Amino acid sequence: GGGGGFGRGGGFGGQGGAPSGHDYRRDDDGSVQVDVARVDAILTQRMQAKMQRDFATADRLRDELRSMGVMVFDKEKSWKAIGAGGGGGGAPRPYAGGGGYG
Repeated sequence: GGGGGFGRGGGFGGQGGAPSGHDYRRDDDGSVQVDVARVDAILTQRMQAKMQRDFATADRLRDELRSMGVMVFDKEKSWKAIGAGGGGGGAPRPYAGGGGYG
């Protein structure tokens, strides 16, 4: 289930930044379940920490997001839910191609 996702709270333009409190947008297909409210809250705290030049806190918050399976891309001002790794060293799992069983 889980509703549409687009068009919440107006969007671009207007003063006061994004309605979520930060200007990062989700940049994935939404297939990975993640606590978006928590991600928004942590991104907002992280942005405030960076504005105060508290980079230790910003890094800790980034690591917290990573432990939730969320990658943050500061250059693109976006984030992706890649899923918390299943204990497999953090490398992306290759797609199983070809034959399968038999």
